[in-house]
Amino acid sequence: MSEVPVPPQPPQRRRLPWWAWTLIAFGAVIVLAIPVVVVVGGLAAYVGHSASETSPDQPFIDGPEQRPNARSPLDCREQCFGLDDATLMAVSAADVAPLAIDDELNGVGELEPSAVGAVAPEVGEHWLDVGGDGECSFLPSNAPYFSVGPDSASSDPIAWVQTWKTGAEMMDIAARAFPTTQDASAFVRDLHRRVAACPWQDLNIPSAGGLDTSLVQITPQAGIDVPDDVAAVGWVREGSPGPRWRSYVWDLQRGNLVVQVRVLTDGRILEQDVAAFAEHMAERLGGLSAAAP
Repeated sequence: MSEVPVPPQPPQRRRLPWWAWTLIAFGAVIVLAIPVVVVVGGLAAYVGHSASETSPDQPFIDGPEQRPNARSPLDCREQCFGLDDATLMAVSAADVAPLAIDDELNGVGELEPSAVGAVAPEVGEHWLDVGGDGECSFLPSNAPYFSVGPDSASSDPIAWVQTWKTGAEMMDIAARAFPTTQDASAFVRDLHRRVAACPWQDLNIPSAGGLDTSLVQITPQAGIDVPDDVAAVGWVREGSPGPRWRSYVWDLQRGNLVVQVRVLTDGRILEQDVAAFAEHMAERLGGLSAAAP
């Protein structure tokens, strides 16, 4: 009997058991989920950090008393410094990097110098119109002067050295050359007294929600470390949370020169950052070469 040829059959593939397919599917889900978790987690951390920074519940630094009088005042027969010396207080991008500000808006020499009496009266008139107290007229000034009262008529020269701005954050430097060290020292002591006497101002300024008033709080800052011949008075202006919610201001005095440093922020620049920057500026002021006594 002859054999009947049988064609070869293709080899049978071994099927994976059900539990193997379950492991593969689970692994695929994990791999795909990791990038999503990382992105969502990072975004949540960023939002949480941002909300923490801009929160109105930022406590102030608890530190030493300010020093409205220099330990070893620098005294010159006439003037130790002029406005030209103040231009040496200009900063670089590296200096302001810790404040997260990196755009120079106005450089040295771009803003014309003036005199207190040429700018203060208009500022003071507006301040009184919105219900500000004359005693607290240091608040709206962007240079070392009081916009209401006898000081507003002074002929002392003032200059806006530099302005930096990035988004809602802003920093500017201004200076005033007083006739003598005694005059400059008296101004800083007076400012220190005024800050303590003006814990708040209830201004007639329209705000969100249709209200016709704006409550502004003024808080002295903790003292900073400055050279022995430098006096420093700092305060914080705080209003409703939002753009330029807080304004940190330091007036630094050495000899007859007062340099004002302002930092305006929506809360992302913290008080300790401003304090460190103010200390850096005080060191710069302490390093200026003064006229021979």
